[in-house]
Amino acid sequence: MPSTGRDLDKIFLIGAGGFFGAICRFLLCESVEAQLGVLSVNVLGSFMLGLIMYDTEYIGFISPEGKLAFGTGFLGAFTTFSTFAVQSFTMPFFPAVGNISANLFLTLIGVFLGRGVIKALSSREG
Repeated sequence: MPSTGRDLDKIFLIGAGGFFGAICRFLLCESVEAQLGVLSVNVLGSFMLGLIMYDTEYIGFISPEGKLAFGTGFLGAFTTFSTFAVQSFTMPFFPAVGNISANLFLTLIGVFLGRGVIKALSSREG
């Protein structure tokens, strides 16, 4: 099925966002210890995804194109479940349990905090 120009625009937005997200993840992960770098990008990415996800419900500031570029593209490349999984698998048991727990708990907290920021901003506007 041939792609329309609109589909190509979406693909470009996602690709451009992914390009910058991957670079930012690399730079952040290179600046800190391996497990902490992956945890950092996953928590920060979850917080930012919480902002984007709840923006639609409460504020509506981010355009659909912005959500594609930043949410799908940038954050899709910035966060990394696969590296987290491989790191956890290669660690001794108790550090792996700690790594898994930290990633799951803190990323959920990140989304919750992103939602809180958006709700606070929306109450100021209304």
